[in-house]
Amino acid sequence: MLIVLEGIDATGKTTISKMLKELMESRGFSVALYAYPNKTSIYGSIIKLFLDSKLSLTPEEQFFLYILDMFRDREDVLNKLSKGFIVIMDRYFTSTIAYQCAQSFNYDFAKKIIEYLKLPKPDVIIYLDLDPKIAIERKLRQKENLDIFEREEIFLAKVRKLYFTMIEEGYPTRNWIKVTASKNIGEVYNEVIESLNHYL
Repeated sequence: MLIVLEGIDATGKTTISKMLKELMESRGFSVALYAYPNKTSIYGSIIKLFLDSKLSLTPEEQFFLYILDMFRDREDVLNKLSKGFIVIMDRYFTSTIAYQCAQSFNYDFAKKIIEYLKLPKPDVIIYLDLDPKIAIERKLRQKENLDIFEREEIFLAKVRKLYFTMIEEGYPTRNWIKVTASKNIGEVYNEVIESLNHYL
């Protein structure tokens, strides 16, 4: 089973994906966790420079770097899925579509590229929904320097809208679980687990 955690910045995706991994392992499942961008990979290291405003990249360059970062793991992910692992993704290609298409990358073309590359499709996507204003306030409390995507409420609103579009379309799966992420992390986590139990 492939489970994806999605949402704009500061929704708790990384924390919850790690908690979810621990829970699934305690239940006896073999679990693999991937997080994107992988800032230690060849493509992820370039993305990190961009996020830290040390490098300028067009939306097209961003899109392909993010997708290549995931494509590097494609065979490993497929192998783990074939062996019965639960694979958890802290962001996936749905995030790339939302963020890069919120700039100017063509939405329909993005989906065609994903289809061509045959990236594994999620069985379920947990979408942690948060108002962009609250997201930025959370980020400001956490650190002084925000990355390039964490600074503009209007941009994050566009990203959020694209997530809603994918949910409405049922792309790339109809199994989207929408969870309000404005609550404390414990409440959000409990709601995620309660919703996921239906699929496990």
